[in-house]
Amino acid sequence: MPTEAQVLSHVMDRTREWTRFHLSALKGQDPHRRFVCEGKDLNTMFWLVAHMATSENGLLLASTGGSFEKFWWAKHFTLGASGLPPEECPPYEEVWETFKNVHEKTIAHLATLTEEQLNAPNPTKLAIGTTVRDVITHAIRHEGGHIGHLSWLCKLYGIKLI
Repeated sequence: MPTEAQVLSHVMDRTREWTRFHLSALKGQDPHRRFVCEGKDLNTMFWLVAHMATSENGLLLASTGGSFEKFWWAKHFTLGASGLPPEECPPYEEVWETFKNVHEKTIAHLATLTEEQLNAPNPTKLAIGTTVRDVITHAIRHEGGHIGHLSWLCKLYGIKLI
């Protein structure tokens, strides 16, 4: 019987599979291409990948006692940050590798958490619940929300998914 932490790790991993499905459909597209809807700039594919790497690093590694990674560009893609101009961004391949590496570390780490660790107080300043368990649950739904953004980007690029 899997532990709750193993189930949470599995759900996050399955959520990332769906993210990667959408990103694989976008492979070869300009990751910095910006679309505008009703006069509002939508996040680019680059911003979304960098943001999900940064968020997973903070929500699922740092706040759960995992091995937090430092990367110079993270502060530009965190909650409320607008990113960087394309010419100042790291290469997309670097962001993609960070996105993958942070996730691998996260999935391995989450599965090891004990009930006591899951019940520990939420160390973030986010109003997403009172425990580490709540932080993990929020991270799963956070990524799910951004999958919706990736789905819209696919449509805007003219890519049919299913």
